[in-house]
Amino acid sequence: MIRKAEEKDIKALREVYDEARERMIEDGNTRQWKAGPPPLEVILDDIHNGSLYVLIIDGKVVGAFSIIGKEPSYDTIYEGSWPAGDYDYVTIHRVAGKRESRHVLKTAIETAEKLNPVIRIDTHVDNKKMQALVSKYGFKYCGKITLPNGEMRIAFQRG
Repeated sequence: MIRKAEEKDIKALREVYDEARERMIEDGNTRQWKAGPPPLEVILDDIHNGSLYVLIIDGKVVGAFSIIGKEPSYDTIYEGSWPAGDYDYVTIHRVAGKRESRHVLKTAIETAEKLNPVIRIDTHVDNKKMQALVSKYGFKYCGKITLPNGEMRIAFQRG
């Protein structure tokens, strides 16, 4: 089951993000979220904006993802390009799951598709697991983008 996150989920969300960070490190992705998982302010903003979703299995929050509209960091893309056309899209951010979760990204994509068939996502160059998953789900590499903090990410689009 998925639903929009609520403030009562914060403790569970922290656990999801902490475990996801541990899994990233185990997979060799030591530089993404190097300052730690999303800070409380980001989680609260996502909750208040209605963009944060939780995946629940057996009554327990085991995954999370955010879906927003256009991402300002995507306005400029380097070493590539977005597919031709000026159109709306949605962006998936902060995909995370606990070890017992399955298909968090797939669930995020299915949720996003209900809002818009054109979906964009970015990830750290070291996040090989996410890169493989987005490719598996039909996303195409488009280029590189820069986050507001100056960090570079590789960007993908589907649809």
